Amino acid sequence: MKRCSIWSVAVALLFLSAPGRAQSKSGGVDRLYILDCGLGHAPDVSTRWTPGFNEGKPLDIPVNCYLIHHAQGYFLWDTGISDRVAALPDGWYPTNNPAKDIHWTRAKTLMSQLKEIGVAPSDIRSIGISHTHPDHIGNIELFPHTKVLIQKAEYEFYFGPAKPGAATLPAEALTVPPGDTTPKFSKDHPVQLVIEDQDVFGDGSVVIISTPGHTPGHESLLVHLPKTGWVLLSADAVHLQTNWDNWRIPYFAAMPTEQKLETLLSMERMSKLMSFYHAQLWINHEQEQSRSQKHAPEYYQ
Repeated sequence: MKRCSIWSVAVALLFLSAPGRAQSKSGGVDRLYILDCGLGHAPDVSTRWTPGFNEGKPLDIPVNCYLIHHAQGYFLWDTGISDRVAALPDGWYPTNNPAKDIHWTRAKTLMSQLKEIGVAPSDIRSIGISHTHPDHIGNIELFPHTKVLIQKAEYEFYFGPAKPGAATLPAEALTVPPGDTTPKFSKDHPVQLVIEDQDVFGDGSVVIISTPGHTPGHESLLVHLPKTGWVLLSADAVHLQTNWDNWRIPYFAAMPTEQKLETLLSMERMSKLMSFYHAQLWINHEQEQSRSQKHAPEYYQ
């Protein structure tokens, strides 16, 4: 993996503290399901993900959610594009601009996939949210009483005056009252605010990893499976394998310097964690990797 020339190893190491190298205890995680949580199509990958590279090339990006079964209950990581999109014959353009927008579609709903593997919404003990973009929080309110684990910085970012993550589906496209502006993530929803890293079950088998940069409170997830071993779920800390391989930052041209540095620090930290835990990197939006993986109702152990 290439290093960015701006790095000083001594400075970077200040940010690379790793969670304790606990081995998951007997009765910890035994299954991880990959759920189909939508598909996005962008007309030009360079406008958002690879600035200055691959100009004019289209991009298809999968959206994966992950259902983890632990002895203490189910934990859902991200909720994908809203299930309502599955009912829209032409999919969804968030700003109604087909020339520039990501075109989102859903082949399956989240609820139908949970039902297929015999999981009711009430079976899910808690939900972890990597960040508050629409393709990650679209179905939170299908679980109105389930606690959401989210970074404090991300929660304050989302519910700030501008509500930057609160893109909503057009009311006229949905079977909801005209003018409905209900956010995908209600401020009344029960939450547990996370500061930096957090051990979800207390046994080291599922650990939230703070990876800010893409958004102020972005987080990734480190999971230990008895047969597969350690897996680091990237969320949007990195979008594409080519970006990971070449240290490319999405939205680079528009990002302030501090956000660029945070993004690179998070990538560096992920690399160190992968080395420390001998972990695989599962990149949420990498199509080739997603195609090669088992999806629900199959699962990883």
